[in-house]
Amino acid sequence: MLRQPPLLPSSAPQRFCGLLLLVLTLGLPIPTLAQTLTVQNGGSVAVLNGGTWDLHGTTVDLGSAGSTASIRETDGGRFAGGLLTATRTLNAPTSADPAGLGIEITASANLGDVTVTRGHAVQTAPNGNASIRRYYDLSPSQNNVGLNATLAVSYNDAELNGRSEAELAFFKSTDGGSTWSEKGVDGRDATANTVTLGGVASLSRWTLGSELAPLPVEWVQFDAAVEASGPEGRVRLTWQTAAETNNAGFEVQRRRTDASGQASWTKVGFVDGAGTTVEPQTYAFTDTDLPYAADVLSYRLRQVDVDGTGHLSAPVRIERTVEKLELLATYPNPAQNRATVRFAVPRRQNVTLRLYDVLGRRVQTVASGPQEGRATMQIGLSAHPSGIYFLQLVAGGKTRTQPLTIAR
Repeated sequence: MLRQPPLLPSSAPQRFCGLLLLVLTLGLPIPTLAQTLTVQNGGSVAVLNGGTWDLHGTTVDLGSAGSTASIRETDGGRFAGGLLTATRTLNAPTSADPAGLGIEITASANLGDVTVTRGHAVQTAPNGNASIRRYYDLSPSQNNVGLNATLAVSYNDAELNGRSEAELAFFKSTDGGSTWSEKGVDGRDATANTVTLGGVASLSRWTLGSELAPLPVEWVQFDAAVEASGPEGRVRLTWQTAAETNNAGFEVQRRRTDASGQASWTKVGFVDGAGTTVEPQTYAFTDTDLPYAADVLSYRLRQVDVDGTGHLSAPVRIERTVEKLELLATYPNPAQNRATVRFAVPRRQNVTLRLYDVLGRRVQTVASGPQEGRATMQIGLSAHPSGIYFLQLVAGGKTRTQPLTIAR
């Protein structure tokens, strides 16, 4: 296999704008002294007979709108290792392949000046799945919504990256390759090395991957909000996906941030997914069993594929504010030797929590000192005889009282 170094220094883009037709064939050397390659409008650069022109990370610019310079890759010849870019005017195009970059575009709308950039880097998803060694960035200057366009992407066998031609499907990214959604396939031609998709609504980054090893669920939104406060407090989670592939569902996980800022994630629920769909989906989950003393909670989603593989979302964090002084009922009540008390203080201030008997005599001080936020405490009751008692919380001149019965 013949690999030719770039004709310009690696830091410089290569611009074709003049008078030379270069043919790269297996066994035919390139003049090593050439430092500038120019191709006049109507001319082309061809890579033939299994040859590979490795661009070594440089960019080949085939000109702006109005230019007709192009590339040709035939008999297994290909460009690799860099970027090829061209801008062409495409008004209601039919099977237009700008500058011969290997993607045919059909649309009834006028797209204006469309910049097409072809890259040769594998697009890798967070779940480890990967694309072929080719992708396209398509940027029209106008009319990029509701297109109902058709794309036909060509590929070289050497670019398959282990993907089966019988499984190739289109994947789309709207954020430069960070997230992907599977868009399906309408036709495959393993002889011509092309894959076709119709009904394309907009142009952005596109690649081909295996429909059996898809790029991940495309997340659109994941939010959390406190829906109610007090003892019946709950957190509502909402999230959206743009598309899903083999999605069994979402495991909802919660983490309480303790004083050290560390805690483990625990599962609090599961929401079924939509399986495989290219339609946007909206989900919701309400966490009604909140740890009372947690002022800060974090949530994340573990998206689970049908084969059990999991992919984690970024976490979201919520803060539960305390708006008023409160003392909740103790439990259990009646109690024998121990009871749990829960209270909340809206701002940092001195707090006393004491236990009184039915005659109003103080028999135990549970807490005394500065306090802020929610708290849960255990009270030892083994030293007190059976009877009726009262817990009294005092802070900022306000008092809250709850009865407690000790029964043995």
